[in-house]
Amino acid sequence: MKIIDLHCDTIGRLLETQEGLFQNQGHFDLQRAQKAGLVLQFFSLFLYPDEHSQALKGILQQIDRFYEEIEQQSESVYPLLFIKDYQPDEHRLAALLHLEGAECLGTEIEYLRIMYRLGLRSVGLTWNDRNLLADGVKEGPNDGGLSQAGCRMVREMRKMGMLLDLSHIAPHGFYQAIDEYEGPVLVTHANARSLCDHPRNLDDNQLKKLAESGGVIGLNQVSGFVSTDKNPILEDFVNHIVYVSKLIGVEHVALGSDFDGADQVVLPGVDAYLQLENMLGQKGFSRQEMEMIFHSNVERVIRQILK
Repeated sequence: MKIIDLHCDTIGRLLETQEGLFQNQGHFDLQRAQKAGLVLQFFSLFLYPDEHSQALKGILQQIDRFYEEIEQQSESVYPLLFIKDYQPDEHRLAALLHLEGAECLGTEIEYLRIMYRLGLRSVGLTWNDRNLLADGVKEGPNDGGLSQAGCRMVREMRKMGMLLDLSHIAPHGFYQAIDEYEGPVLVTHANARSLCDHPRNLDDNQLKKLAESGGVIGLNQVSGFVSTDKNPILEDFVNHIVYVSKLIGVEHVALGSDFDGADQVVLPGVDAYLQLENMLGQKGFSRQEMEMIFHSNVERVIRQILK
């Protein structure tokens, strides 16, 4: 079955380890992704929040590494830039560039346009910290939401045909960004707060607002977001799929592993996605519902937003 995953941090890891995208010792590589049936992977560009100039340099270095890997492995992977180019093929992975935390943009719409020309197609405004666009989850429920520059950036993203990711953003900004964007949004890697009380997870009201936008949430495999237990198992992760599907509808559920973004994840690597179909079947999901979760919900959103 075809699979789309909304979040991995593999590019940053490859810069650190000097391994390759086709085969490495991390959670994700092309060889294992083919075995699992992946057709689209969102590749995150991420640096811990820092000075603007340093953030921009680091993100550009990651973009360069992304394209170096794409060129070397062009038989196995291609960059997804325009929706007309999307060909869901289990033997050739579509790779979509995503920015996790927009410190490198400052408040400059021009920087966003430049990044678009470099292939960026998805943006998360914040990581956990506050920046010039919005407040992250560290600010808590009394966050200040989006700045005026943040509102302008969100509107420009919608106009340009860029996907908006609301992972990591604090609650006030979450609701404000959905209203400003006026389209289906993504939460690429988070879970249900009712099952695991972590500030990075979404409460029921946030999940319902996400569904109202027509968007989807990519459920996260990082152990600390799955369960308060020290060693959650695959069934604990599947419980989030069950819960969110019942709350807002299976049409708003997707996968967002966070592979290579944390040490402790429920599945040991991307090839272990093969276990998920059987587990969901045991929970009563039909094949059509699994196809929605695995790929078609995300495809609906990207076909609506990307140009």
